Amino acid sequence: MPEVDLDHLENRLLEERKQTLDRIRQAESEESEGQRMAAGELSRIPLHLGDAASDTQESEKDAAVISRGTRRLNLIDSALRLIRDDPVKYRTCEECGRAIADARLDLIPWARRCASCVSNNPAGPDRVA
Repeated sequence: MPEVDLDHLENRLLEERKQTLDRIRQAESEESEGQRMAAGELSRIPLHLGDAASDTQESEKDAAVISRGTRRLNLIDSALRLIRDDPVKYRTCEECGRAIADARLDLIPWARRCASCVSNNPAGPDRVA
């Protein structure tokens, strides 16, 4: 398989960055809309416990989307800096020093570790979720 073009990978990173920012903004908007709706109620006590549980669940979901998106955004921004400043380092596993497979970079362009290192330590520093 021929080497994946760095311009292609940079464009993938920029597209992922845009999509991630859109998801974060939408979650922030939904979270603030829920807060505005709660503030407009006559009482902070919901009429039904089920309503309170639903509100809490939605708020927690929005917070998780924002947190996960922020982590992903940091990884993407770091990868963009590397691809521009040090393309060789961008393609190198931070854990073992071997090359990261092009197929992996094409799939996860912000990946900082090779598939072997990820399988040995799935909860490593480049994990988003």
